[in-house]
Amino acid sequence: MSNQEKVQSEKVLFFKNFIKNPTRNASVIPSSKAATKAILKGIDFDKVDVIVELGPGSGVFTKEIIAQANPSTKIVVIELEESYLSVLERKFGDRILLENTSAHLLRDVLDKHGLEKVDLIVSGLPFLKGEIKEKVDRTIMDFTEEGTIYRFFTYMPPIMKRVYKSMPIEKKNMEPWNMPPFWVYGIN
Repeated sequence: MSNQEKVQSEKVLFFKNFIKNPTRNASVIPSSKAATKAILKGIDFDKVDVIVELGPGSGVFTKEIIAQANPSTKIVVIELEESYLSVLERKFGDRILLENTSAHLLRDVLDKHGLEKVDLIVSGLPFLKGEIKEKVDRTIMDFTEEGTIYRFFTYMPPIMKRVYKSMPIEKKNMEPWNMPPFWVYGIN
């Protein structure tokens, strides 16, 4: 399979996952290259030893994280949707520590890999609701209170501001060239 065919098949997979479960796969297509740069803008990767990516999908952000991270940086990738696992394994192999579990179990994943501290969490998770949202938010807040940098994006800032009003988030930047445009928010 050519590189172009692989990219096309990943886009089809992304679309199928959106149709199958739009609350788990928040977009019809993967984020753009410009979006991957926007979510990581301002991060000093020389000070980052452990990165966690939540909800990487087909790995668009993962690719940019690997490109910017130091070779010794540990990159933990947590993906709940099983259909993305083989794509992530094929693309990134041993460069990532891939786990098929829920984001709120992050501490357990880190323990499994002997990691105590996280320097950066990048989230591609959709809007979560109810008990799972509360668990994921608490997990993220626990890490940010320890100094972890947290970055996530939204297509709908007014909704996001209401949903995350209890968290000390701030707008980091906006990426108009993504389809749809998105806003990057974060803590620390």
